[in-house]
Amino acid sequence: MSDNVLQTLQKLVQDVIAPDVRETKVRLESLSKETDTRFEAIQKQIDFRFDSVERQLHSLSKESDAQFKALLSAIAELKAQTELATMNAVADVRERVAVLESKHA
Repeated sequence: MSDNVLQTLQKLVQDVIAPDVRETKVRLESLSKETDTRFEAIQKQIDFRFDSVERQLHSLSKESDAQFKALLSAIAELKAQTELATMNAVADVRERVAVLESKHA
């Protein structure tokens, strides 16, 4: 009788449990593939967005570099103009002093 019970249990495992295990395995593999596919799609979106932000930052960096160079150029120009105006004012004062000295001499 125990052989009969063992055979019945073996048949039950082969006929009921084994197919369920195989089906579960197939579903798990399918779910795993689907998860991988979705993960890859999300990774591509993240990479695209990261690249976009990186390009924007690079563009902003170039723009601020250009603005900084323009500001330095404007400061240099203003400094040159100020020095020229100062030299002209000093020259005017020298001429006036020379005229005054020539009148008093």
